[in-house]
Amino acid sequence: MEFIITNVKMLYGEELKMLEDHALLIKDGTIGQIMPNSEIPTDIPKIDGKGNYLIPGLIDLHVHIMWDGSINPVRTTETEGYEQMLIRAVSNCQQYIQNGITTVRDIGSIDDIAIHVAKAIKRGLIQGPNLIASGKTLTMTGGHDPFWARFVDGKEEALKGVREQIFKGAEVIKVSATGGVYGRTDGEEVGNAELSMEEQQVICHEAHKFGLKVASHAIGREGIYNSILAGVDTIEHGHYLDDELIHLMEERNVAWIPTLFVYKQIATAEGIPEYARAKAIEIVNIHANAFRSYFNRNILIGAGSDAGSPCTSHKALLNELYTMYELVPDTKQILKTATINAGKILDRKVGQIQEGYKADLIILKNNPLIDLKYLEDIISVVYKGNILHIESEQFVAAL
Repeated sequence: MEFIITNVKMLYGEELKMLEDHALLIKDGTIGQIMPNSEIPTDIPKIDGKGNYLIPGLIDLHVHIMWDGSINPVRTTETEGYEQMLIRAVSNCQQYIQNGITTVRDIGSIDDIAIHVAKAIKRGLIQGPNLIASGKTLTMTGGHDPFWARFVDGKEEALKGVREQIFKGAEVIKVSATGGVYGRTDGEEVGNAELSMEEQQVICHEAHKFGLKVASHAIGREGIYNSILAGVDTIEHGHYLDDELIHLMEERNVAWIPTLFVYKQIATAEGIPEYARAKAIEIVNIHANAFRSYFNRNILIGAGSDAGSPCTSHKALLNELYTMYELVPDTKQILKTATINAGKILDRKVGQIQEGYKADLIILKNNPLIDLKYLEDIISVVYKGNILHIESEQFVAAL
């Protein structure tokens, strides 16, 4: 499919520069050319953007597609069989595209369900976003999120575990470096270091050898430190970051996915399991202070919602951006966490309106650089060069 989107104001390139009086050629799912209006070819089909805003498709770097975003998603999975969990995961994928979220990274699923869904999307069997899945998390025996863990103890098991996930088709490797807030009723603390530095070093070396990145669930300081020195690519959550750790991340090019919104939800929503609420209340302000303190340091910060987790829907990426903005009121820099920065963290040609990048785009009624809540006013979503979601009849005639 080849067509040109004309008459739009586009947020172009790495700096989301507002570009007017230009048109965008899409060919075979890729942005082929960005041209002045005066150079638009006459022999290629055109879609009139009606003066609306064209931005990159959004990227959510931390989701769990098989969870339902209820008060207690673990309880839901405990009452469902494998088939129902798989169907739920497929269903949840539809919500991303409808909300302009065209790429997601799933880092934790029971029985590798997210890997199977990702394969089905790539084959065209089902509709869904670009899905980059880890499947099972590599965790110490009895560690964080045991329900979707591949337990590894010692360097030999760590090597075998990462090789198993690569063999299954994982496109990212997830490790649990510390305990967490939600998941286990007893015996888990956020400050506890779990996988050792040596175990993580083995995992990172093997994953990187096969071109895969490693994401580390790391809340407590010791676990964050171990992950950074081991060579992980992203710190997920990172509540107890400090000056020394940030300096190490800058030196080693480690990115940060804060996931702020989900912890606010766990700390405040009615009905959350009490063990989880107590832990979240203790650390939510520490998390916010870290984000304020380190947002402008020389590290890539990417947006991740933890979608599917307690009281966190599969469109919660927008809530994550709003939460970031409450702490750092800079619309452009916050929007970059879910577009430019996220694409760089993935090291894929997504998240930018630029020649050669995937044609994953959103057409909006208003400029999100004025107000991030304009991200909700979607006219159309372009995914892999196809228009998938239409609110207004103004585009119907062009299809």
